[in-house]
Amino acid sequence: MTEQFYRPKPTSYDIPYLVDKALDGTLRVPKFQRNFVWDTSDVRKLFDSIWRGFPIGTLLLWKSPAESEEVKLGPIRLQVEQRTDALWVVDGQQRLISLVGTLNRRFRAVDDRFEVYFDLRRGRFVTSSKSSVPPTWLPLREALETRSLLSWLREHDADLEPRDFDVADALGGALRDYQVPAYIVENNDDAVLREVFDRVNSAGKPIRRAAIFHALFASDTDPGSPATVTESLKRLGFGSVEQLRVVQSLLALRGGDVQRDLHDEFSNVEDVPDWYDKTEQALELAIKFLRSQGVAHISLMPATFPLPVLAAFFHLHPDPEPWTLNLLGKWLWRGWTHGFGKHGQTPALRQDVRMVNPKKGMPGEAPSESDAVRALLRTVADEEPGDLRLTPFRAAKASGRLAQLALAAQEPRGLDGTKIDLAAEFEARGGQAVTDLVKNKRTDLGARGFWPYGSPAPTGHESAEVLASHVISSDSAMLLRESKIDEFVETRRRDIEELTHRFLSARIDAGSLIRPPLSLLVVEEEDD
Repeated sequence: MTEQFYRPKPTSYDIPYLVDKALDGTLRVPKFQRNFVWDTSDVRKLFDSIWRGFPIGTLLLWKSPAESEEVKLGPIRLQVEQRTDALWVVDGQQRLISLVGTLNRRFRAVDDRFEVYFDLRRGRFVTSSKSSVPPTWLPLREALETRSLLSWLREHDADLEPRDFDVADALGGALRDYQVPAYIVENNDDAVLREVFDRVNSAGKPIRRAAIFHALFASDTDPGSPATVTESLKRLGFGSVEQLRVVQSLLALRGGDVQRDLHDEFSNVEDVPDWYDKTEQALELAIKFLRSQGVAHISLMPATFPLPVLAAFFHLHPDPEPWTLNLLGKWLWRGWTHGFGKHGQTPALRQDVRMVNPKKGMPGEAPSESDAVRALLRTVADEEPGDLRLTPFRAAKASGRLAQLALAAQEPRGLDGTKIDLAAEFEARGGQAVTDLVKNKRTDLGARGFWPYGSPAPTGHESAEVLASHVISSDSAMLLRESKIDEFVETRRRDIEELTHRFLSARIDAGSLIRPPLSLLVVEEEDD
């Protein structure tokens, strides 16, 4: 018997049809899809492509029944009825939401990204959230339907020139006539949908691996997904762990190559949510370890590369020996200071995970906690910290974060002498938690730190304890009191550079003995 192959059905839709079908609930966006992430520039570029007749990509739709529910199209909410012929947007939701939100008159003022106009004089798309715009700017939500376009033109007749009417008519025609190509998957076999989805996203600009993983294995009712792990870990006040790192951590827990193909990762009998739960628990132990190393928040990590490695390690060894943790700390700081690999982080990540958990599904063959950590240490340089290149200072660079960790170790205090909760500051303010002690010198390390947000700049008259916690020595304080700002910044910069070098040197502990825990070296005496 000849095997029958299923082929998706190619078709195309005009824009008015797509907008109408989104409004009546025929077109639906699965809840596993990403949020609406396009900005105003992306929306303008979409309509510019339509105006010019450029291709805007192919929609991938899955034909499957849908319940009566509230549909979410980005910031748009619609209550729709049950349908047997619903088309689920597997790929193309950003384009579809932009079309619906911008072109339908019902969604005026829902989101500034949808407030797109066409400047009839300059022939370009513009955006504005203001209530008053030039009379020659045609709102796109008035341009799709002929009746509303004619009404707008009559209302602005006194401000328009004959050519403006021609341009407006041409724009309306372009929006109504443009054909958006689409493929419809009618097969109920979700393996076919997954294959088509992956291939569509591997051509051109692929979505991130974490998003693919989420789309393949998660739904709105699943208790486990990269997004739910990320959201749950926020309760720790450590910040938002990237979904990509969650996926890599899950694969690291299962062993082997963390960059492997995501298809068929789980068998039909495996409990997928249970693996997400294990991943969350392992990452929680990893975060606990990072905090023991003085890393209060993910924003202070010079690189998040170690997270999947640490997750795999703590999954296999949830209660390691103190000596093992000491060695694991050396690996972490040596890697952050000197780099984790000579050929980039991706090869290093694969290598390091394999040293901890080498084979998928075979945890019994994983090395002991001592052997794993000593193997990791052989991959990083056992050297004193060199020139960290802290000038110019960049708060988001790895070297800048090493300096911030050295400053954080001084337990900076507020003006009343209480310790500043840096994790809470980063949670509330993000990068603004790294404040300016001196104005207009943001790229100078001597002018930056964790001076309490919103407080007056230091004057040198504050208590010695508070000043010292911000690496302001008595000499530096005197320079402040004398208003010698440049000298203050230069002196404090040198002090922080020396502090950072000492801080890292102590944690790298170059040349120290790397041995198993004493418990493994003790040999019990035999009875006579």
